[in-house]
Amino acid sequence: MIEALKQIFSGAATLPDEHTVAVGLLLEVIRMDDDFDDMERAAVARIVSRRFDVTEDEAMQSVAEVADMPRTTYDDAELLKAINEAYSPAQKTALVESLWEIALADGELHRFENHAILAIANKLGMGQAELDATRAAAKARLAA
Repeated sequence: MIEALKQIFSGAATLPDEHTVAVGLLLEVIRMDDDFDDMERAAVARIVSRRFDVTEDEAMQSVAEVADMPRTTYDDAELLKAINEAYSPAQKTALVESLWEIALADGELHRFENHAILAIANKLGMGQAELDATRAAAKARLAA
């Protein structure tokens, strides 16, 4: 998975599988506030482990490697197109819920994280009510 994630962040021409694309989006959202702390790293690793059936150690290794990579520009339209084509509405909802969960993991929502999630949800065809529900679900999961 780490090699495919490196493709996303290096702007490689080939598009990785949809699970890797989703992980790439998760990591980009969390890096929006330029303060990718241990709490956020752990949240990303838990989400990656839970959603993509990898061990938490594997997830932490992937997160650590990608977190150390320089931020680059990539074509999010292509990434979102891949998700739109491959994901069911329920999978898209779960993805946006995961985005909220990571963005809120450090106890504050940075405006860039918020903007990124709103833009992604919009491009995935999510309405305001569904967006609000995903945010509430993420908050509830973090509070549990």
